Amino acid sequence: MVGNFERFDLNWLAEFRNKEVESEYREYEKTTSLKTVVGLQLLFGFIFSMFSIYDYIIIGIGDSFFISLCLRILSLLLCGTVYFLASKIGSYSRSLLMVTITQLLIYTFYLVIMYIQEGRDPSIMLISVMLFIMVVFLVPNSWKNSLIASLLIFVGYIIFWNNFSPHTALSPIVRQGIFLGIGLIFCAISIYGRERSQRRHYAAEKIMEHMIITDKLTGIYNRGRFEYILELWIKNLRHYPFCLILFDIDNFKKVNDHFGHSVGDQVLIATTEVVRQHIRDTDVFARWGGEEFVVLFSAVNIDIGMALAERIRAAVEATAFEKTGKVTISIGVAEYRKGETVLDLVERADGKMYEAKRAGRNKVIGDYEMSPNSGDQE
Repeated sequence: MVGNFERFDLNWLAEFRNKEVESEYREYEKTTSLKTVVGLQLLFGFIFSMFSIYDYIIIGIGDSFFISLCLRILSLLLCGTVYFLASKIGSYSRSLLMVTITQLLIYTFYLVIMYIQEGRDPSIMLISVMLFIMVVFLVPNSWKNSLIASLLIFVGYIIFWNNFSPHTALSPIVRQGIFLGIGLIFCAISIYGRERSQRRHYAAEKIMEHMIITDKLTGIYNRGRFEYILELWIKNLRHYPFCLILFDIDNFKKVNDHFGHSVGDQVLIATTEVVRQHIRDTDVFARWGGEEFVVLFSAVNIDIGMALAERIRAAVEATAFEKTGKVTISIGVAEYRKGETVLDLVERADGKMYEAKRAGRNKVIGDYEMSPNSGDQE
């Protein structure tokens, strides 16, 4: 469990140090937040385009107005394009980058509009820039993208206003720059904290989920999670063959009595790791209880299930366990039959497992009676 906590450590960039976890988080954000991100930006594009009415009131009909109108409509079209394309981009980071670039393009259009309209009142320009920066931080994005975009907007404003009005004293621009800079710093700190908080909340949910569905000792699924998955298989995959194996570590009580429970725990962990290495990615592995384990083999009949079970048995037998030496397992195999419940299927595999123990242990025995292949299955 300690290792599971360490997987969710954050670095100074407010990202998970574990690249796999960071990738999972970004995919989670894409499915839960991306529509909100591009939706808010589309709303911003619409509001920005509506200011063409204000342009008309200020400058009236003319070339300047038509250029302003075209740029505002283009901004709306850009936001609309991002809205429909963002979810089709594989990477969430690239989607956010596209959002950031759109924001900077719209701001560039705004500066062009200011230029062709020969500037406006400095206070209006300052308020407009403040609104742009506010929008950048309000639209959910990575804090790095938001900070870079805001800095570029800030620098663009200073350069534009200083060059456009060279007669203006430097001190007002400096005061405005300090004012904007302080606001930008507070916004950056806020969004940085928000991003760290969101990741910590995500980590807490994942850790809690892990604790609920996994066995604390071995790290594989626990019995409750396995029963839930088996119910889903029976409900959704009942028309396809699949097998369940149930196995038990032979003479495990003697291991605990002779070596102690701590060594017994190490045997359970080591056995789990051996089995993990000899099952497929599509198979489901869980601890059933004590020294008993179960595996669901997908898309296999009883014959293939027996072969897979034998591979696991042989792998465990061939492993030299620390302190205890060789350990063996007894396995029962059962293929799902139409109309069975979870309990029915597990009981059949359990019965064959005990039959393997009575036959001398370290064996695989399958339930071939009333095989589904004989016509008992749809």
